[in-house]
Amino acid sequence: MDRIKKILRWLVPLLLGVLLFWLVYRKMDLASMREIFALGLRWEWVAVYFLLFLLPMIIRGIRWHQLLEPVCPGGRVKTAILAVFVAYGANLLFPRIGEVARCGLLKKHDGLSFSRSLGTVVTERVFDIICLVLMALAAILSQMDVFREFLRENPVTPDKFTSLLTSWKLWAVLLLLAALVLLARRALKGSRIYQKVRDTLRQMWQGMISVKTLRHPWLFIFWTVCIWTFYFLSFYVGQYFFHLPFALSVMAMFTAHIMGSFGIVAPVQGGIGAWHFMVIYTLVFYGIPEAQAGSFALVVHGLNLIMTAVCGLLAWLWLSLADRRRA
Repeated sequence: MDRIKKILRWLVPLLLGVLLFWLVYRKMDLASMREIFALGLRWEWVAVYFLLFLLPMIIRGIRWHQLLEPVCPGGRVKTAILAVFVAYGANLLFPRIGEVARCGLLKKHDGLSFSRSLGTVVTERVFDIICLVLMALAAILSQMDVFREFLRENPVTPDKFTSLLTSWKLWAVLLLLAALVLLARRALKGSRIYQKVRDTLRQMWQGMISVKTLRHPWLFIFWTVCIWTFYFLSFYVGQYFFHLPFALSVMAMFTAHIMGSFGIVAPVQGGIGAWHFMVIYTLVFYGIPEAQAGSFALVVHGLNLIMTAVCGLLAWLWLSLADRRRA
């Protein structure tokens, strides 16, 4: 039974991603896409992409170590960096399992507290969400004319959003979920499981508030800016992979990058399907032909998957060999 649950936990998100991917590409002009690929790729820009892929991953490990120091002293920067690579590779197998896996690697290789390090991961994610929201607001505010024109041409869109927010069904479901959470808490209170979960959450909270005890808070902000800058640059250079010009402004590409980042949040391996949908139709919104946008998304996401898998595997082997050498 446990094996079936594990298989389903892996298979269901994958099938959902494949379904989304198929829905995005099923009506696309594949003949035009073949013509684009027949022109070949500009491999010098692909090499630049590889470099830009590695830099934010390394910096993310350095930034994470900065969060770990106050609550889990004794960890090594190298282990934190390698654990980040392994975590992103693991997320290709099971969505979000990498966040747990990297804390397990720190406990195994550096003897750090699993719960506290998991708390620092939660803090990291909160900062990333804040950055993403701020970037989305910046993109909207700097392109108000573009969005006003879109809403003028598509008046049904805001009406649908308003009707969703005012739907009694949505609020009924939210109230039902809140009631179930309260009932479950009351039923389990006092049990051993409840105590264990409470202690784990308390340790996680200690990890989360590590941001208050940072030795160099401005350095943490600097690393955060660097991470998102390199993420964007790795996305931006994708337009130079092809021999066809994109002719998009930096802000247009920035908006497509933000929308793709929201797509990565979807509970599917590597954002398959969801990332493609968000990026393709953002580029189409800015006037890029659908086949060209589809080719862009296919290559950029494909390279990202390959790099994530290869680097994750190499980082895991590195840590494993280090263990053997110590033994």
